[in-house]
Amino acid sequence: MEAKWLEDFLNLADTKSFSRAARNRHLTQSAFSRRIAALETWMGAKLVDRSIAPVALTPAGQMFRALAADILRSMYAARNLVNGYDEFSTNEQVVRFAVAHTLVFTLFPAWLQRLKNDVGHVTVKVNAVNVPEGMQQLASEECDLLLAYHHPQLPILLDPNHYPFIRLGIERIMPVSAPDMTGKPRFRLPGTPSEPLPLLAYSSGAFLGNVVEMLLLNATEQYELHRCFETHMSEALKCMAQAGHGIGWLPESCMTKELADGSLVIAGGAHWVTELEIRLYRSARKRGEAAEALWSRIIACAHAGAS
Repeated sequence: MEAKWLEDFLNLADTKSFSRAARNRHLTQSAFSRRIAALETWMGAKLVDRSIAPVALTPAGQMFRALAADILRSMYAARNLVNGYDEFSTNEQVVRFAVAHTLVFTLFPAWLQRLKNDVGHVTVKVNAVNVPEGMQQLASEECDLLLAYHHPQLPILLDPNHYPFIRLGIERIMPVSAPDMTGKPRFRLPGTPSEPLPLLAYSSGAFLGNVVEMLLLNATEQYELHRCFETHMSEALKCMAQAGHGIGWLPESCMTKELADGSLVIAGGAHWVTELEIRLYRSARKRGEAAEALWSRIIACAHAGAS
């Protein structure tokens, strides 16, 4: 997904006109249409109803509109955060983070702000990664700190003698669905052979996808699912679940608002839920001055909280 696709989509949602939105975006109408089509292909859903005039958003498009704005705001914030830091990649005053995709949008921004309140200005470079990619970056010294999920049945294979870590919290991952007219889940586990549930899945190799597979392999009851959508981003999966496309597992922190307002509801019992640790790893080798100072402060805060 590219930021310009989201900007195009939001402009079209506002103008309800391909020609006017294309002019606003300084594109030919054909080029603009191709970019909207590329976004729909990436999302795996039709977002715009082109059969009427003026054009209108489909139900999936209406659901995605607010999410697209949120994603753009986060992308702009991340860009402001890291813009220009490439030239300082070896600067000891820069702390390089690798952060699991979901945590970039949920825990990391507020957590970093709390640290800044304690230690003052911190210059950071952030890479959003899948967990295995983040492990590789830490091992190859491409980052100073790795913020990632951990589950004892899906361990992060980093020797704690060489890669110490601290626990920052606990995250639950749970199955959710859009509600029906009565407020109950439209799709609820376990499903039946005659009506298997449409599964909104994570891409192969994604850590959260492995968590879901673990839950399914350890299921205590027979379930019936058929995979109907796949993505590596929990935010995209959330959008599809809200639009009523199926059932999917999401980290609780990325859908706090949706659970509160009822646009998503839990779609299975407690045995379909598991907890993940949120861990911050570093290399035992000495890092840059800023990274060492920040780690010392994080350790101090953790010990203070535990006392």
